Amino acid sequence: MTRTDRQHAPSLCTRLTAAVLVVLASCASARGEDVSQPAILQMFEARWDVIEDRMADIFVAGYGRMWLPPPAKADSGDHSVGYDVFDRFDLGSPRDETLYGTETGLKTLIDQAHSAGVRVNTDYIANHNGFSDDRTFDSQGTADPSDDVYWNESGGYPGFVMELPGDPDGDYHPLGPTDQEFERLAGLIDIAQEKNHQFIRHPVVAGDPQNIPAGTEGIFGRGPVNAPDAANARFYPDQGLGGNTVYDPKIGSSVTLYDFNTSDPMAGDAYAENATGLLIRNLRWMVQEIGVDGFRYDAARHFPRWVLDYLDQGAFLAKQEPLLDGSPDHVYSFIETGGDSDAFVNGFIRKDIDNNDLGTIGGNRDALDFNLFFTLRDNLQENGLANDWRNIKNRSIDIVDDGLANNGTQGVAFVQSHDDGPSHLNPVAHAWMLMRPGQALVYLNAKQFGENRDFPQDGKGDALGGLYGDKVTRLVNLRNTHGRGNYIDRTPSGDEKETLVYERENSALVVLSNRGDSGYDDRTVQTSFAPGTRLVELSGNVNDPLVNQLGEFAEVLTVGPTGAVDLRVPRNRGADGTEHRSGYFVYGVAPPEATMRLTDASGADLMGVLAGSTPAAGQGGVGGPSDDFFNGVTRLADITVVTGDSFNLRVETSPVTLPDGYRDHHADGDRALFSVDAGTDANGSGAVDHVTPGSVAYGFEEFTGTNQPGFEWDGSQNVGLGSGVFEQTIDTTQLAEGRHYLTGRVFRHRDAATGGDGGPDVFSDARRVIYVDRLKPESTVVSFEPFSSDPGNPNNRDLIVESLDKTAESVHVFFDYPIGETEAELLARVAGGEGAAGYYDRDQWVAGRTGVTNGNHTATVVTIEPTGTYNIQRFAGLGAATNLGAGIGDANADGVFGVNDLVGLGALEPVLNSQNNIFRATLDATADGLIDNRDLFAIGPLLVDGGATPAVLAEYDAVLRRRGDLNDDGDTDAADLVLLGANYGPGEWLFDLNVDGVTDAHDAKTLITQLLRTSPGDYNLDGAVDAADFTVWRDSLNDTGPALAADGDFDGDVDQDDYGVWVAAYGFTREPVGGVAVSVPEPGSCLALPPCACWLLGRLRARREN
Repeated sequence: MTRTDRQHAPSLCTRLTAAVLVVLASCASARGEDVSQPAILQMFEARWDVIEDRMADIFVAGYGRMWLPPPAKADSGDHSVGYDVFDRFDLGSPRDETLYGTETGLKTLIDQAHSAGVRVNTDYIANHNGFSDDRTFDSQGTADPSDDVYWNESGGYPGFVMELPGDPDGDYHPLGPTDQEFERLAGLIDIAQEKNHQFIRHPVVAGDPQNIPAGTEGIFGRGPVNAPDAANARFYPDQGLGGNTVYDPKIGSSVTLYDFNTSDPMAGDAYAENATGLLIRNLRWMVQEIGVDGFRYDAARHFPRWVLDYLDQGAFLAKQEPLLDGSPDHVYSFIETGGDSDAFVNGFIRKDIDNNDLGTIGGNRDALDFNLFFTLRDNLQENGLANDWRNIKNRSIDIVDDGLANNGTQGVAFVQSHDDGPSHLNPVAHAWMLMRPGQALVYLNAKQFGENRDFPQDGKGDALGGLYGDKVTRLVNLRNTHGRGNYIDRTPSGDEKETLVYERENSALVVLSNRGDSGYDDRTVQTSFAPGTRLVELSGNVNDPLVNQLGEFAEVLTVGPTGAVDLRVPRNRGADGTEHRSGYFVYGVAPPEATMRLTDASGADLMGVLAGSTPAAGQGGVGGPSDDFFNGVTRLADITVVTGDSFNLRVETSPVTLPDGYRDHHADGDRALFSVDAGTDANGSGAVDHVTPGSVAYGFEEFTGTNQPGFEWDGSQNVGLGSGVFEQTIDTTQLAEGRHYLTGRVFRHRDAATGGDGGPDVFSDARRVIYVDRLKPESTVVSFEPFSSDPGNPNNRDLIVESLDKTAESVHVFFDYPIGETEAELLARVAGGEGAAGYYDRDQWVAGRTGVTNGNHTATVVTIEPTGTYNIQRFAGLGAATNLGAGIGDANADGVFGVNDLVGLGALEPVLNSQNNIFRATLDATADGLIDNRDLFAIGPLLVDGGATPAVLAEYDAVLRRRGDLNDDGDTDAADLVLLGANYGPGEWLFDLNVDGVTDAHDAKTLITQLLRTSPGDYNLDGAVDAADFTVWRDSLNDTGPALAADGDFDGDVDQDDYGVWVAAYGFTREPVGGVAVSVPEPGSCLALPPCACWLLGRLRARREN
């Protein structure tokens, strides 16, 4: 936003050095003169996730950069477009989103854009914060003024101070001034960048005397701001990484730039700074932490020019990922100035970064071409008599730097925006703009938030194609394929008012009319094309029945012997008087006719697809969403699903015969390249093959498989077959799950050394989007905490689930479901809509659970991708200390350990015996999501510690014994041990008593020591180690086999070692659960043993001595 009704020169300001620490990175943008940069798409009024989804359409259309609205929290709430900034570092969080979503959503969108080869600029607001000021108050919903909370009491805006002793306006200009650098633009509180109040503006440690004053009262549902918070460390660079000291010629001194630590954001080091320092730090953070590539500076005429120099510090070397050739990738920004003199607007442009001297700060900022916009609007009106191309053609700010108005060295052209509507002949304006050199911007209002918003303005409905046609997307594509060659005005003398014809030298001829009547104008124009060259109408207008109703316009022009062509200039009404506003043609040399196929190893086309759709008029129905809504949010492009470890990218070209029957061999194409995600090594050569910034081949790879062009030069003539085939096998194991962006680029033959015309590169792009779906989607549990709306109640909780690769489209959560439930049963529940989790963040889902018992819960999570691929994961051990139940062992969660927790419906014994077909979180003592013997054994001590009564403990002992009754005869005795031994081997549930997956001697020991709670020397299993056990041992001496009653050391035989076990345990007596087992130490003589044992002990000792 800006004011354009006054023209003021920059005011003289004292340039205070902002105390700012900024961050190192590497980056650069390369551009060449007389080249059309890929168009910029300004996309407003859509959520980040919608824009992310439509990245497929943005890629297919051929845009190279995006301008997104202000992403930070707005003062007026989550319905604001965002120009009334509240908190620059708050980009939205779960359940506290901006209009567009969350910080994670924006980051994910930017990552997707970068994969598509699209840069992202966001609006940046250095002039002001929101509307609230010291007069703003919250009545708290009462008529009593005594409880009113005023804005200053809340602390105001995060990072800024509202008032200080000696400065009642704090970091701001006072209310009242009318000078454009001090006024409150549209009522928004104006930042005083020249003030030098030094504070730690996002305090981390309480008590630091440099901390900004904190608010004392919450306001409008928000808490007080500027309180110390350890999490604020992530908003600061990490000085421990080392700094880069560079010279800033604008301030005449050196500054040190520091990096944000993207691997460990909490390593940031807080420091004191002024308000301008905060702006610089925030800008650097947006680049390094959020990933933006540049900014659109809002309202730049309303703050001093020197502020931009400090913002250049923040942007300098901020991007940490270099270009493919290793050179820095510089932040590129453009500025809203409003209309003014050329000198005034030019004062905002700075392009002086020298890659050969990166020790000196430079800028890389451009200006929106407002003077050109206003001129276009005024000269492409409905009243054609007032229109005059002569006012337009040299009005661009581009003329200031070198005297050439159309060579693309500076200025960002636009013909409508969120602030200003378009000219009447908007399609003509777009055609003129998009075929020029330099930067050009197309604006789309996606209308996701409704039709009745008075701001922002409507956009160009066909910016991405769809319901309103594809005229703009055709032009965006032509800008890429034919947008090279010098701009040459070819308008015949005397026709300059109503007709404009310009050539992109030896590439395309752009023909435009501003007349509002029917008919056409016959003209002959000179060109740079070689005699005999055929020029094909490429915009599609010649085949538009509204434009060419009578077939009066030629689809192919032939260049005459002097280089001139005869053509007709279409006016903006058809022959029947219908206004079409498409009075333009674009004639150019024919590009190759290329298509892309994606095949498997056998050559069969990949058939899986995530289908796009074209919205239909009226599909929202009466009272439903508008056509504009569906046009804005609906993805058009199909996305091919790739499930294999590889696929073939195949580009095919056809022999080109023009509509007039001419066989254009040069258009068959003489070479082709491909790219995956705008610059990955996809052919296995070890590096990306073409890395020269600004080249039409930048980021592209050579076809190393089949490489057969349609045009081939054998040294003297073309021997090509006309049809071309290019094929490359792509290793999808090297691609992440999710979307990827493929381009096959086939070039028209133009090489003069091989019979071509020597013109600039012209090509055809075949673009496809794929979805790699080789692996199941992995999710993880982030938290299981009380509802954020009621944090003091531990009994109601939200489970937050995160999709690790961000491919999940939906998530279903089933709490405390047993592991015994089959996959088919679970999927049937999913199909019935059960367990559907709600959206929480771009990559997170939430499932609420009320009445959570005190125990270890499980969550069975079913994650589903857009393709239908799913994954079932079970997360155990979700401990919840709640008020419902006494904890583990209180099966029914009634707060008391009772017998009914052990036996009866839902109690320990039946749940245990269900073999994990029933689950109780209150019984999962081991927190593994299973109820088995391990939990049975662990619950006993918990019952004792919990004060269970003797009756309960006795019943627990009975449960233990019943679990050991393997033959189900009502007793747990030697017969069960024998049965156990007979089943040594694979771990069946009944016999795998220690739950280790096998049945062996360890289970025999478990039966004796844990289920019967006796000693290994208790060979008759009566709970006491005495003479009767000696008899069992004696009678079994030298026996071998599994699970022998007298095998005290469980080694498979009965020998003197087992006698030693008995001796060591002699005197043991099993006590009740909770008691202490009685045993005596190994006796020093045989006096403590029965006489028979003493006799045998002597014999054994004598045998050892002999």
